[in-house]
Amino acid sequence: MKMVKKMKKNSILGALAGRILPFFTRSVKVDAETLRRADFTASMQKVGLSFSEKIRDVFRCKWLKKK
Repeated sequence: MKMVKKMKKNSILGALAGRILPFFTRSVKVDAETLRRADFTASMQKVGLSFSEKIRDVFRCKWLKKK
């Protein structure tokens, strides 16, 4: 019974926050330059992952780009 009351309370508070928060946020104009600066390239070495040759052989055809 306590759990139901807590869930109902949380859903009411969440709905209230969802209605109020847009008044306190500002929208930001996003253009191509902003997206370019925010974009980053991730390579497996930079992320810190390494694959064995067996796994590379399986996925190599998917990694190669067809031109």
